[in-house]
Amino acid sequence: MNPEKFYSHGKLLLSGEYAVLDGATAFALPTQKGQSLSVEKVKGKGTGIIEWQSLDPQQKIWFTAKIQLPYFVVLDSSDASVAVRLVRFLINARTLNPDFLENNTDYKVISELEFNLDEGLGSSSTLTNNIAQWAKVNPYSLHFNSFKGSGYDIAVAIEGKPLLYTMNGNEPKVEVVNWNKGFTDRLFFVHLNRKQDSRAEMAQYAHHVTPYQVAQISRISKLISINDDYFEFCLLLELVENEVSQILGRPSTKQQLFSDFHGTIKSLGAWGGDYILATGTDTEDYFKSKGYPRVIAYKDMMKVQ
Repeated sequence: MNPEKFYSHGKLLLSGEYAVLDGATAFALPTQKGQSLSVEKVKGKGTGIIEWQSLDPQQKIWFTAKIQLPYFVVLDSSDASVAVRLVRFLINARTLNPDFLENNTDYKVISELEFNLDEGLGSSSTLTNNIAQWAKVNPYSLHFNSFKGSGYDIAVAIEGKPLLYTMNGNEPKVEVVNWNKGFTDRLFFVHLNRKQDSRAEMAQYAHHVTPYQVAQISRISKLISINDDYFEFCLLLELVENEVSQILGRPSTKQQLFSDFHGTIKSLGAWGGDYILATGTDTEDYFKSKGYPRVIAYKDMMKVQ
């Protein structure tokens, strides 16, 4: 049989990290790269076996599993912790749609990432949305049944467009926006040479955010989404960075690592790893001289409208 195919774009959170969990409106952008899922029903014994392969951008297999239906028993896997998370997705999808996965059918599933696992661009959220499409269930319900995150990354995976996101139970408020700015040639994404565990960061987040801070961050997110001036954009990034720094009680990434950088630096998502956004014209040379070789221009990272 011809395989079913599904696809979701990755994401980067420009404004609203952490505080989005307390009701602040966040602003997020889709990346060019994402994750695909190919599902094929295999003719044969009909033993209810799911054979799963996950591929990296170089087409190398980084995870495999063999799962027995109907009880989702992991018969074999290359990584037990990844297998546990995968089975959690599949069980929750079956709970939401009891007709998902026929017990006497064999499946060959290939999940293929277009970005590296250490980039923090949404390997979990894109997989969640792809499985939700396959299972024909609400992606937000699948996400909230599986994780404690805000779900903004699910919204980006669904829409594939810049958006404002506000949590509201299983039916968040999502506003797609047109964000095609004339200053994006001065925006660069710099990888900090380490992967941040977003789930661990969210678990440690103490929710020490005031209603004023929620309102302030929401206001900044909305201004970023409509602003057309480069210098105002940089100021807004600095304002929201300072707000989150105060909420977390931590110095900003610029204060910690790049105090002599002349442009603006904005942490993206969970602080301490993955990418930062840096602005300016000599950005690439500066960060490479500091030992951060992965500097990606906006046009090469983001899905441009």
